[in-house]
Amino acid sequence: MKITTKIAQLWWVWLLLAGAATYVLAMWVSIGQSVWFDEGYSIILAQQPVGDLLALTAVDAHPPFYYLLLKGWAGIFGWSEFALRSLSAVAAGLGVIGVGLILRKLFSTRVALAVLPFLVFAPFVLRYGYEIRMYAVVALIAIAATLVLFYAVKQNRLWQWIVYAALVALGMYTLYMVVVVWVAHVVWLVVRSHKAKQPMLQWRWPLAYIGAVILYLPYISTFFYQMTNSALPGIGGPVTMTTLVNMLTMYGLYTPEWQMGAYLSLLLLALLVGVVYLFVSMRRRLPRQYKTGLLFLITIVGVAMAVFVATSLPPRDPIFILRYTAHIALFCYGLIGVIVVLAWKYGNKRVATIIAVGLLFVAVLGVLQLQKTGNLVFERLQHPQTAQIRENITCDDSTTIVADDPYTYIDSVFYFKDCDLKFYSATPIEKKGGYAPLHGSTQRIDSDTQITTPKLIHLYWNNGNETFIPPANFTLKETRAYDKQVVSEYVLTEE
Repeated sequence: MKITTKIAQLWWVWLLLAGAATYVLAMWVSIGQSVWFDEGYSIILAQQPVGDLLALTAVDAHPPFYYLLLKGWAGIFGWSEFALRSLSAVAAGLGVIGVGLILRKLFSTRVALAVLPFLVFAPFVLRYGYEIRMYAVVALIAIAATLVLFYAVKQNRLWQWIVYAALVALGMYTLYMVVVVWVAHVVWLVVRSHKAKQPMLQWRWPLAYIGAVILYLPYISTFFYQMTNSALPGIGGPVTMTTLVNMLTMYGLYTPEWQMGAYLSLLLLALLVGVVYLFVSMRRRLPRQYKTGLLFLITIVGVAMAVFVATSLPPRDPIFILRYTAHIALFCYGLIGVIVVLAWKYGNKRVATIIAVGLLFVAVLGVLQLQKTGNLVFERLQHPQTAQIRENITCDDSTTIVADDPYTYIDSVFYFKDCDLKFYSATPIEKKGGYAPLHGSTQRIDSDTQITTPKLIHLYWNNGNETFIPPANFTLKETRAYDKQVVSEYVLTEE
């Protein structure tokens, strides 16, 4: 028996190992990465009673399912950083297994197994495979829905369409931008039904979307409110050529396009040209089944990007943020992997081998770069260091710690939960957007006269926009900088 045959027979073992490896890699790159604002917000929401959680998400930009799931997960595994990050890492691992099953169904067991390294060493997937946010979870929902869709289309059983409808609705309860996958599914279903010359009255799949809408009706008014009263912080942008190049460099090397050096830029360009060459050279020789499978992956990625472009066009405000593509990332990596693997058999084997080695080399570099870059907030060019700050601060009853603003408070509160952490805000916090959990908070101060302890620690970002001014009767003892975060310690001036 050939070794490849034996490996193929144990395909399920390799899928499980790939999922486990993804989990381990995601948790490895998370080591030393501080919980940052978005993650702190997730934790604060998950710690609320269910009723308050739902009320807070209703005035924010995202739906509630992830926060409810995180609350349940933490109720079982605890509120440690490791436990909270593990939810996303588990979802990422299951996502890799799910895409492996999809590729096995679209192509073959051997093709699916050969593509697994492209999925496991996927920097962009790993980045959101540890973040305490909804991206890995919604990706898993989209992948599961895609897998169920294949079975529903082939076997056309009612319960399969019901499960698919439930997953579509669940995705919308998790992240609105998952809609790009559902649009891609619809396009694929319409084309497929048209090619099969199936009368529209016999299409069963539209009923699944009607069912999904029915399941989503309890939240529909909140959805429309959020669409017309966006709480997004205005960091989105349009999809441009620069955006697409940045997507390529972030997916490949987890490096923004403006940080790319000449040699790595040339390497990425050469690999991109190589993948295109492989696709063109082998597509006519592919068996019909493989052409169909390849077309499906192209549809998922292509239609999703087209929707991102369409939602960024005037007159509406652009909302594209690269992390909103995290739920199609595994499809992107899978598409590239499939092209290379199929080209090895049906195209130029030598070029396919060179491109495969180059892509995996770049992927490993990307994972290493991710481990170094971590939670760098590219929109603010800030690398959170709050965990390191907390290690160098002693909390006691004689010390008040003041975060300079609500952002810094949410960014810090996870590590300072056993301290007297306050935040400064001259005006009350509205019950809207990312600061909504702080509405009516007793931790807010609006005057330096509210500092009653003999020691004061001021947490702020070194951006020249500090809002809190320590009381005049306090003397600066020490100032320490951690990247762009600053800690100033004060003591009450002796009279």
